[in-house]
Amino acid sequence: MRRAPLTLRLVVALTATSACLTSGALAFAPPSVAANGGSVGTVKARIGSVQHRLRVLNVKVEAASERYDAARDKLATAQQTAAIAQQALAKAETKANALQKSVTAFAVAAYRGDTINPLLTLTDTGSAGLMVSRMTSLQAVSESQAAKLVEVAAARRAEEEAKATSSAALAAQQADVKAVAAARSQILSAAAQAERLLGQLRAKERAIIKAAKARRARLAAERRAAALAAQQIAERRAAEQLRSAPPAQAPAPAPAPAPVSSGPVAASGGAKVAVEWAYRELGKPYVWAAAGPNSFDCSGLTMYVWGKAGVALGHFTGDQWNEGTHVSQSQLEPGDLVFFAYNVHNASTIHHVGIYVGGGNMIDAPFTGADVRVEPYDRSDYIGAVRPG
Repeated sequence: MRRAPLTLRLVVALTATSACLTSGALAFAPPSVAANGGSVGTVKARIGSVQHRLRVLNVKVEAASERYDAARDKLATAQQTAAIAQQALAKAETKANALQKSVTAFAVAAYRGDTINPLLTLTDTGSAGLMVSRMTSLQAVSESQAAKLVEVAAARRAEEEAKATSSAALAAQQADVKAVAAARSQILSAAAQAERLLGQLRAKERAIIKAAKARRARLAAERRAAALAAQQIAERRAAEQLRSAPPAQAPAPAPAPAPVSSGPVAASGGAKVAVEWAYRELGKPYVWAAAGPNSFDCSGLTMYVWGKAGVALGHFTGDQWNEGTHVSQSQLEPGDLVFFAYNVHNASTIHHVGIYVGGGNMIDAPFTGADVRVEPYDRSDYIGAVRPG
């Protein structure tokens, strides 16, 4: 069997079951895009539903296309049969007409006396035997002509019946083809509607995702702007305090005291030195971009205390995240740097750092208006730890 092209198979229906397939196809026609909510999850679910409907419709039309080809073949056969029957009927009519003329001519001749007249012949000859012979011959000729007429009439009736049968079959096949055309148009409309809806849903999905990304970008920009504004305010206040403070008498120079610990430090080497210096900075104010010795921001504090241990760190949390060995939470030791982020799955959102001092605590410079202090490190925005050195 010939197979229709894919585009044809998407729209052709079975002639004998066109009504069923049409109703089934139209049942797949989905509602408009605006009918449901606008969440990306809802849109994705509707996209899956429409795709399933299209797959089901395609399977049904696949089978219908095969039967459509068969119906077309039957129509061609019916057309050929009807043509042959028409030709045979024409020949039968021609033959019947010729025989009809022959019989009619014979009858007319007999009527006029152009043929042998048994009575006249009998009078002329006076021979009864000859008259009987001629009458018998005339009767045989008449019976032969009549038999031919009967035969031709029967042939004509048979041909007419064949023509009527073939014409009826042809009419039925033509009606089937007409029904297929109507069903095909309706199925094509249903498939096109589903395709349009699928396109609308995909466009809506893209729009929702784009809007969500824009919203996240806007919120991030607002947070950055708010942080920058807070830093600028803190800087202005610090500058005003310096300008308004009375000049202080410079103290006599004295050697810098050695770092002392405000508690036991379970560390060694550079980590021990960094933790001891961190305890020394407790109570000093947070100042944006400050790195000691009188004030700090978060990365400035960790850079300062590890610098006392001979380890150089960058003055930026993003740099410090990559300046050492990453350790798991279960491996934390005093001196490790602990980091915090807006998104704990994305290191590019890190916004704060402190130095772990043991016992579940860290020392950090928190924010404007607060001093360097000891506080718990285990917060919801904890992202990981790094061991410098």
